[in-house]
Amino acid sequence: MPLAPQSTSPQRAAAWFVHAFTLSGLAWATLATLALIEGDYTAMWLWLGVALVVDSVDGTMARKARVKEVLPWFDGGIVDIAVDYLTWTFIPALFMYLALPLGPKPLALALVILILVSSMFCYANQHWKSSDYYFVGFPAAWNIVAVFMYVMGTGALFNVIAVLVLAVLTLTPTYYTHPFRVKRFMAVNIAAITLWLAATAYLVALAPERPLWALIAFWVTGGWFALTCAWRTIAGTDQHQ
Repeated sequence: MPLAPQSTSPQRAAAWFVHAFTLSGLAWATLATLALIEGDYTAMWLWLGVALVVDSVDGTMARKARVKEVLPWFDGGIVDIAVDYLTWTFIPALFMYLALPLGPKPLALALVILILVSSMFCYANQHWKSSDYYFVGFPAAWNIVAVFMYVMGTGALFNVIAVLVLAVLTLTPTYYTHPFRVKRFMAVNIAAITLWLAATAYLVALAPERPLWALIAFWVTGGWFALTCAWRTIAGTDQHQ
C-alpha cells in the first residue's frame, strides 16, 4: 500500500520510531520469560516493569506522531495487542502457575487456562473502552494481580477465588481507570500510578520483606484506583468508544 500522500520523511521517521518503541516490548517480554525460566523473579518483574512503562506512553506518542495517518499500512494496534497479551497476561499467568499457590497442579493449570482464555474477551472486544476512556470489564491486567499476590504473600484460597472473580469481571459491565486517558482526576491518577509503581518495585526487590512505608504507599495509591473504578462502575453508562 502507498504511503499517505501528506506524509514527509521526518514524519515517517517519527512514526517508525514510535513503532520501534512499541516493538521493544517484545524484547522485554523475551527477557522476562528467560528470567522466569531461570527462576529469577526479581529480574522478571524488572523487565515486565519496563514493558509496562513502554506501554504507558507509546499510545500518547503514537497519537502525537499520527502514525495511523503517516503509515496507514502498518497497524501498530495489532503490535500493541500482541505485546500486551505477552506482558500483561501470558507471562504473569505462567508466573502464577510456577511461583504462586493456586491449589493442586490440575486446578492451577485450569486456572491459568481460564486466565488466558477469558483475557481474549478483553483483547478481542471492540467495546473495551467507554466513551470517557475507562476500560469496560476487567482489562486482563494479570501482571497487576500477580505482583499483588507475590508481594502480599496471599494464600491459595484467596488466589483461586480472585482468579475466578476477575475472570467473570472480564465479561461484566464494570469500569476500570486508565490513568493516562481518563480526564477526570488525571493529574492525581498519574501521580498515584507513579507512586504505586515505585512502591511495588521496592516491595518486589525486598520480597518477602515488606517495609511499612512501602505497604502504606502501595495500599493508599492502589486504594485510590479501586475507589475511582467503583465510582465509575456505580455511575454506569452504555456508551463505548
